[in-house]
Amino acid sequence: MSVAERLKNRLQNVSGVTDADIEAWVSEAEHEADLTEAENADAVFYLALTIAYEFIATNAANYFKYTDGEESVDKSMVFDNYMKLAEQARKQYRKYRRGRGASQTHVGRADCR
Repeated sequence: MSVAERLKNRLQNVSGVTDADIEAWVSEAEHEADLTEAENADAVFYLALTIAYEFIATNAANYFKYTDGEESVDKSMVFDNYMKLAEQARKQYRKYRRGRGASQTHVGRADCR
């Protein structure tokens, strides 16, 4: 499955996302990472996902909170939620950029126990 297909699958329920947006995000990710999909598809995917979430969050920044008597609508957290998703996607990008999702662990100092 290509990066664009994976991205489209991940964002299929987000209103307003077009195929042109997806292609632009993939292209921007490849340019920013200086990688191609063939070199590291997972890194490109997670960076494109980060860019997508940040773009969607920017569009949602003007959402509001409204209360009228017993009725209330609160869409003010949409921006924060997408930025959290973007942060998680960027962490995944860094892992795959380092090499196939590898992570590091460090043993605590023995003299501090």
